[in-house]
Amino acid sequence: MGRELNVIAFISGGKDSFFSLLHCIANGHKVIALANLYPPNPSDGVGMDTDLNSHMYQTVGHTLIPLYAEILSLPLYRQEIGGSAVDQAKDYGALRNGLPPQGKPDSAVEEDETESMITLLQRVKQDYPEADAVSSGAILSTYQRTRIESVALRMSLVPLAYLWQYPELPTPGPRSGGLLEDMAKVGLDARIIKIASGGLDEDLLWENVCAEGTRRKMARAMRRFGGSVLGEGGEFETLVVDGPSPLWKGAVEVRADQRKTTRGGGGEASMTFVGGRIREKKGKHGQSSNWLEKLRLPSLLDREFKRLLENLDHEDCHPSATDSRTSAVVPFAAVDEWEDRYHICSGIWTSRVSNISASFVGDDTKKQMERIKHTLMLILEGILQRSVHDIVFSTILLRSMDDFQAVNEIYGELFSAKPNPPARVTVACGESMPREVNVMVSVVVSQQPDRYRQCLHVQSRSYWAPANIGPYSQATSVPFEIGRAGALVYIAGQIPLVPASMEVVTRASLDEIPQSESKIANFRLQTSVALQHLWRIGKVMNVGWWTGAIAFLVAGKDDIKHKAALSASAWRTIHAPRDHDESTDQVTPSDEAGFDVWNQQQTGNRNFEAETLENVLPDLAMVSVTNGNPQEKKAANIWTSPFFAVEIAQLPRGSQIEWQAVGVSRAPVRVFEETPEHNLSITACSIASNETVQGFIGIKSFDTKRDIVAQIREALLALEKVWKMTDIVDGHKVVYTSYGIDHSRLGAQMIPCKSVWDSSGVELAAAIVVHYEVGDVSHSQRTTDVSTLLVQ
Repeated sequence: MGRELNVIAFISGGKDSFFSLLHCIANGHKVIALANLYPPNPSDGVGMDTDLNSHMYQTVGHTLIPLYAEILSLPLYRQEIGGSAVDQAKDYGALRNGLPPQGKPDSAVEEDETESMITLLQRVKQDYPEADAVSSGAILSTYQRTRIESVALRMSLVPLAYLWQYPELPTPGPRSGGLLEDMAKVGLDARIIKIASGGLDEDLLWENVCAEGTRRKMARAMRRFGGSVLGEGGEFETLVVDGPSPLWKGAVEVRADQRKTTRGGGGEASMTFVGGRIREKKGKHGQSSNWLEKLRLPSLLDREFKRLLENLDHEDCHPSATDSRTSAVVPFAAVDEWEDRYHICSGIWTSRVSNISASFVGDDTKKQMERIKHTLMLILEGILQRSVHDIVFSTILLRSMDDFQAVNEIYGELFSAKPNPPARVTVACGESMPREVNVMVSVVVSQQPDRYRQCLHVQSRSYWAPANIGPYSQATSVPFEIGRAGALVYIAGQIPLVPASMEVVTRASLDEIPQSESKIANFRLQTSVALQHLWRIGKVMNVGWWTGAIAFLVAGKDDIKHKAALSASAWRTIHAPRDHDESTDQVTPSDEAGFDVWNQQQTGNRNFEAETLENVLPDLAMVSVTNGNPQEKKAANIWTSPFFAVEIAQLPRGSQIEWQAVGVSRAPVRVFEETPEHNLSITACSIASNETVQGFIGIKSFDTKRDIVAQIREALLALEKVWKMTDIVDGHKVVYTSYGIDHSRLGAQMIPCKSVWDSSGVELAAAIVVHYEVGDVSHSQRTTDVSTLLVQ
């Protein structure tokens, strides 16, 4: 389960914060204190409640909160909410970095209500310095989650949000009642104390929302009028009056004459309380004493990826051909001189800056990274007229993972004032790196204003996908054109971490799968888990098709072929047709899908979150195939986006595999596959009517008697011929190869590696990924000359 954490549990009185508290205990953590924020000038438990109608805090029913300290035998810390919702952006972070709201001078900035949590947590930590985590009940609200994460991380606390994306997690069966049923099974009694939806009747007040009859009423109302049965859109709020024994040593009791109903406009009604007491629970342990056995912990793999793992376990994957490389390989490390020269390729939507290195400053990795950071800033501000806020994806190549922490700290300084840093992939290339180069950075820079981009930056531990534990986001999307549907989605490299513990998964750590001590069995598991992370993030970002994928592998010379074949098989299998009941594990969107209330009020879109839960990936409806027999391929549903496996020296956290991919969201895709000659394989897709082309080129071997750069250019020209477009050769190119190549002549981003493999298990001399945008213009410059270029 990972290291035990000492948790401060935020409670609002509602069902979600208390259920999250139970999951903290189930995951081996110790809850040491409760924390609550309440509205100004409370009634001290004897007057009427005050409800702020805040997106951030539940305040209805706050006068009964003090009862929970005795009920749970935990210290309760409370803090008055100060300020207001000054920063109303969906992702929180601008104000804490000294950026006032648009149109307001610094002197006019009121403290945001989020910052009240800081004072509260400081008080708790003063009494309990061992506290190292904080829990919350966020399910789908990015607005709430990012604010708690911002505060927690500034206080050096690990944010825990075990209910995050809970409706999307695997359930025991297709008829499961989901989250509310899970709450009922452990004895949670959560009374509805506020309704704010036209579909909910006032007679639901003081009903137990976890009870089966109430759940049915709520589901019928939500299907008729729209909304979330979980209340994620603010449809209702709850007060927990009882929970599992012996954790709950008493129950909240409020007589009928102590409950008052206040009615508002638009069908809103809420309860206020003029008293309440603790009712002692009968029996020493109560009927829910075995609540830990009844609490459902979502399985690590959903059915789709559990089936994938079963297929890999029973599949004997071997390459279909032997090593196709020539023996006369000149690796990057053997090249006499590496020139610290970056390359820029600019199109209408993005600019791509490649191969920023600084070996000329000496062998010290930190000094190299400091110079790279300085160079990148000069390029962004002086040449591209952009800022670090416009970086949407980064590639960091290291010589050794031992340098990761030092490089990460310097890299993170670039984004200290940015709530959502770019997605990224980080790998260590070992001795494949050019001589004296210890770190190399490449970035993708958006030309679109920041407000038109979407970012997924989850820093809380959950059951859903790994939290971001550094200066990177899970995904960033870049629209093709303002006001038009469609975007490219850059997904961060995904390694096989167990989301709830952030530990690398092994078979020995899981009871739900067959056990095996073999290394290749653990590799199969890690392949499936990391690929599921990629899929889940892609679905939340509305990805319907992958332009292609890279599987970075760590392997020995005896098992690289096997691992390359297994990862290729996993990629093919997950694209294969599957039965409807196997394609999803969540309850139907009409039952539990919700939406972020911020999104509804800011965009008018009530169905945003529900749409994310219904996404199909891959979505063949958005893809047309222009070679072979496209009708037959689409009918068979077997088309697979391109894939390469790339062997490198090390991956973060000692992982054996890291998946990285770029997705297409809500835009038509046209796919073409061609083998113009025996030595080449080409797969390309055009997006948004040929305005963007992504091509994957596999080169099986090089003629070492000829110029290698010239041979790569010939392969790019073959792509132009296949696609019947010119200037693709001038687009951005990423070259994965073990051959030492003069990148300054090629004008490409280089990924030096040990070996490269295609989807059929054949080892390649090089793999090339091409990104072309209409209007691409390229040029290179020596890193040492960047300041001179700016002066000119």
